[in-house]
Amino acid sequence: MNNIVYILIVLFGISSIMSCSSDNKTKKIIFIKESNILKKDIIVNGMTCVGCEVTLEENVSKIEGVVSIKATHKENKVSIEFDSTKTDIKTIKQTIKKAGYKTY
Repeated sequence: MNNIVYILIVLFGISSIMSCSSDNKTKKIIFIKESNILKKDIIVNGMTCVGCEVTLEENVSKIEGVVSIKATHKENKVSIEFDSTKTDIKTIKQTIKKAGYKTY
């Protein structure tokens, strides 16, 4: 592989929030070049509870290239890892704003 390191990520999508049946889960395997992964923290105003965190995490995780996201309302922060060849901070911030929150 010419000394290129790849990260294997298995994403689990749930087609119905209300059902935990294994029939509703799908697996998607993607390969991401480790050197393309960026880690960023984004300041987000407007989160007041865990529900806000979940809303942001669900919306942003749908963006192609997002590897991981953790929203924390107590710190007004979203920590994100993403493939810089698939998405960018501008797209991520736009998605956060569409969900009803302000970014800085």
